[in-house]
Amino acid sequence: MPWSSLQIFLRRISTPIRHLISLYTLLVTLFTLFRLLRISGIAVIDLANTFAPYWFMPLVVTFPLSIIVTRGGALPAEHARKRLSRLSKSVDGKDAQTHPPRWSVLLQICLIAIGLYWFAAPGMYRPVEPPHGETFSVVTFNVQGSNHELKQATDWLLETAPDLIVLQETAPGYDQRLAPLYDIYAHEDHIEGSARVFSHYAILEREILRIEDEPGLEALRLLLNQDGRELAVYAAHFTLPLKPRAQFDLYVDIGPEALLRYDERRRNAQIRRFLEVARVEAKPYVVAGDFNMSDASLIYDEVAAQMQDAWRGAGVGAGRTWPVAEAIGLPRVIHPLLRIDYVWHSADLRPTSAAVGEAIGSDHLPVTVDFEWRPS
Repeated sequence: MPWSSLQIFLRRISTPIRHLISLYTLLVTLFTLFRLLRISGIAVIDLANTFAPYWFMPLVVTFPLSIIVTRGGALPAEHARKRLSRLSKSVDGKDAQTHPPRWSVLLQICLIAIGLYWFAAPGMYRPVEPPHGETFSVVTFNVQGSNHELKQATDWLLETAPDLIVLQETAPGYDQRLAPLYDIYAHEDHIEGSARVFSHYAILEREILRIEDEPGLEALRLLLNQDGRELAVYAAHFTLPLKPRAQFDLYVDIGPEALLRYDERRRNAQIRRFLEVARVEAKPYVVAGDFNMSDASLIYDEVAAQMQDAWRGAGVGAGRTWPVAEAIGLPRVIHPLLRIDYVWHSADLRPTSAAVGEAIGSDHLPVTVDFEWRPS
C-alpha cells in the first residue's frame, strides 16, 4: 500500500480509535480511583477488583496505538500549515483539533506505572536465600468435589511426597479413593466433605473452628509435633463469592450467569471471622486452603496484613491456580485466570520455594511450598 493511501486510511480510522482509547482510559482511571479509595461492597466494583490486572493489560496495546494513530494520521505538512492558518484567522475557534488530546496519553503513562507497581512488581523474581537447615513441605490442593477419578491426583501427591497435604472438597466417600495416601501418611484428620489433612507428624491437638453461624462453615486446626517443635496447621475452604440461586444451592453450576450473582459479603465475613480466630494463635502456624479470593481482591490486603503469603515470599510469577481449562471443558491452551489457592504462614517460618503444580484432574492446580524454621 502506498504511503499516501496508508495515511488516508489512518486518518479515517484515527478519530474512532482515539475516542475508544480515551473512553477506555477514563474507565480505567475511574476504576483506579475506586481502588485507591478502597470502595467495596458494590458487586460490579468487587468483581472488577477480582480481575483487576486484566483491566490494565490493554494499555500495552492502546498506548503505542494512540501514538501510531497520531503520527500516521497526521495531515501532510502543507495541509497542516493551511489548517493552522485558517485556525489562526478563525473568530469562533470551532475548528476541531487534529491531534488526540494529550491528557489521554499522559493518563495512560500514569496507569501503566500504577499497573506495574500493583500487579507486576509483586510477581517479579526475587532471589530467595537457600535453606540453612532441614525444610518441610506443604501442598494445598482442591481436588474438586465432583472429581470421580483421583488416581492421577494421588499419584502426583505420592511422587511429590510433601510432609503435609491439605486437601479441599473431599466429598463423602473419598476415603477409599485416597487409600494410597493413608498407606504412606501415618496421621490424618478431616472435616467430612470439606478439608482433609495428611501428615507425617503426630497430631497433638484437634479443633474444629466455626467461622460462620448460619448456614455454617468450619475450619480445621491441628497442632502437630514436628520433631520436637509444635506447629499449628489450619485447613480452610471459604465459599464462592456468589449469591445462591436457591436456599440450598451449593454453587455447583458456575457459568457466565454466575457473574450476575457475584457477591463477596458472605465470603468476606467468613475470612474476617477466621482472622479473628487466628489472631490469638500462640504457636507458629501454616494456613492452607482454597480462599476463593483473588490476590487482587481488596480483602487480600486484610489477610496479608496479618499473615505472610508464601507465594509472595518465594514464588515467581502470577501463581494462578484456577480454573484449569480442560477440567471445565475449555481448550487446554487457556491458562488459569486467578490465584485463589494459598499457603499462609507466621513469621516463625521462612518459605524457601513455592511452585504451582501440574493439572492433575481438578479445576484447581496444587500449590507446593517448602519452609524452614527461622532462628529463634
